[in-house]
Amino acid sequence: MALATKNRREEVALAIRVGVPHLGRVAQGIRDFADAETDWRFLISPETHDLPPRSLEGWRGSGVIAQCNTPEEVRILSALKCPVVNISGALRETPFPRVINDYREIGRRAAEFLRERGFRRFGFYGVADVWYSSEIEEGFCSAIQSQGLQVELLHSASTMEAVPRWDHGQEELEEWLLSQQPPFAVMAAHDPRATMVIRACEKVGLQVPSDVAAIGVNDDTITCETSRPTLTSIRRSGHLVGRLAAEALYRLMRGEAVEAETVIVPGRFMERESTRTLAIDHPALAAAVDFVRLHYHEAVGVEQIVAASGQSRRWLEEAFRRELSCSPAGFLKRERVKACQRAIRSKPAIGPGELAIRCGFSGTRQLNAVFERETGVSVKAFQETVRASR
Repeated sequence: MALATKNRREEVALAIRVGVPHLGRVAQGIRDFADAETDWRFLISPETHDLPPRSLEGWRGSGVIAQCNTPEEVRILSALKCPVVNISGALRETPFPRVINDYREIGRRAAEFLRERGFRRFGFYGVADVWYSSEIEEGFCSAIQSQGLQVELLHSASTMEAVPRWDHGQEELEEWLLSQQPPFAVMAAHDPRATMVIRACEKVGLQVPSDVAAIGVNDDTITCETSRPTLTSIRRSGHLVGRLAAEALYRLMRGEAVEAETVIVPGRFMERESTRTLAIDHPALAAAVDFVRLHYHEAVGVEQIVAASGQSRRWLEEAFRRELSCSPAGFLKRERVKACQRAIRSKPAIGPGELAIRCGFSGTRQLNAVFERETGVSVKAFQETVRASR
């Protein structure tokens, strides 16, 4: 059905923390839809950029897009005389239509990302009684356990309904990290928890990423880039969440039915210093990996990698599969594709010929075939995504 445009003016409350970077991307998606399809006026908090649902008690507006995180917020929003769309996964269920990312897929992708870096010991640092945390944990643990490996768990109490002390949960986190054998990789339920891991490591003398690698969720750039070392994170598809949430609210305000839940595939990894390592114990395998990372842009193949290791081809094939879940040839392709992604992010308009030469491919045909097989998207589509995100 085609959407009507520029209808009567309606007031919509954004009960989300628009000052937080990943929620700012959600707000932009909402605004982009509203600019194209509506004449909405937005209710926001003028000073704090935070309009919590409790502040809407008794409000008489046209609709709400909210982060509904607690039973009390469900009560307040349910009492409003207007449609509500929820964008939070804090509660397992709410009575409102919801637009969220696929949390289990986030966990699965993080597990795959860390396994590619050779880790065999893993931890998950989650938040007790928060549904999205348990879903990310389930995806992460299932992917790790499917490879015959285990995940150590630590759950901290949620701070959604209380203002915590500055050192909330820090002591138990430090003790937990000290009880693990390095190299150890930790996924946290979101970026602030992941930065707590990094701070705890510094306090107890563990090195990040060589002893402990850390990865978060949301790609809140201020949190990630002010961390020392900087934090790797999975970017959620915030702009799409916002646009679809706005569309759902638009339809509800016109008496139309919408899906009870819309689940979106998460965005891309933003790799930073907290995971830039490979957890490799055997020196021959480490030598092979170092060779690939130094020479991926040259016309090298498996024979040269074998020679760099000083081992037999059979030994090297088995070692790569055991430690990195791929063959030597697969690892070489992976490094070339990662180099392509870095090149495109730094220069989105780079031509395919230059990209192929810079990253070690024999030509554009091989570049396109390998890139799409490894990433699931074409080089052109990846470039368009990078341009759109700027």
